[in-house]
Amino acid sequence: MQADDDMRGDRSERAQAQRERRRMHILLAAAKLFGQRGYHGTSVADVIEAAEISRGTFYLYFDSKDAVFLELMEQFIQRIMSVVEVVDPEGATPTEHIAENVRRVVDVVFEHRDLTVMVLREGFGVRPEVDEKLGRFYGFVREMLEGALRNGARHGLTRKVDEALAATALIGAIKEMFLHELVLGHSHEDGRRAVSEALIDFGLRGLLIKSG
Repeated sequence: MQADDDMRGDRSERAQAQRERRRMHILLAAAKLFGQRGYHGTSVADVIEAAEISRGTFYLYFDSKDAVFLELMEQFIQRIMSVVEVVDPEGATPTEHIAENVRRVVDVVFEHRDLTVMVLREGFGVRPEVDEKLGRFYGFVREMLEGALRNGARHGLTRKVDEALAATALIGAIKEMFLHELVLGHSHEDGRRAVSEALIDFGLRGLLIKSG
């Protein structure tokens, strides 16, 4: 009896693992298409063809194109949020902690190129649900940048600036740099390091009064 239960459990786990692999396969195919063609330029039929699955298989996992797109956006947001750590401005090396945050974000961006391009290419006005996720993502980035600028000025690490405007400018510069590198640039390791150092130099060292 125990052996039968174990066998059923093993089959159930294998089936679940197979479902997760199939679901991820669909998401990866969709991310590539969304990155290349955008939200409006991609259809369910395109995803089905790229993933080499049947229409019935697609709808076993997702209700619509929107469901796929929103899940991909959520994955990207969670990956970025998970690698960004709050910097203690009173710590021994706050500027290095900021630089490490930048390097971790760049790693996520280069390791998930299609996902990054998909998100950065989309603007507001696609759908309310997409706008909500974009607003949450950019709100998170803006809050982190404003906080870093505010704390840096308070502790004499950066000069005083209008935090909201500076954060907006930095977001625009970061977005354009990522899109340029991922769409037109190189995929080798030097490219990743070059992006990290350029962002650190522009966004951090360009504002420093003294080293941290």
